[in-house]
Amino acid sequence: MAELEKLGTKYRIALRIARDERWERLQCSHKGVYADDCLVDRVQKHKIYIVATNDRDLKRRIRKIPGVPIMSVAKGKYVIERLPDAPE
Repeated sequence: MAELEKLGTKYRIALRIARDERWERLQCSHKGVYADDCLVDRVQKHKIYIVATNDRDLKRRIRKIPGVPIMSVAKGKYVIERLPDAPE
């Protein structure tokens, strides 16, 4: 949340979605770590999440983790990328 607040008005819609009470927010136990690093660490340990982002670098990092789908918004529509091959 703090990272979205620092990014300013360009990301106000993302901040509004993040503050929406219908979404469950998970607490980060990392100290001094960027949000991207925390997300990657969490999905590597527990591959039960769908990561929603439009950040190109974060998408690239998440795609390397098998079994973790990525959701983004493109041209006003939600897009969920094909589920990467998950290990058996």
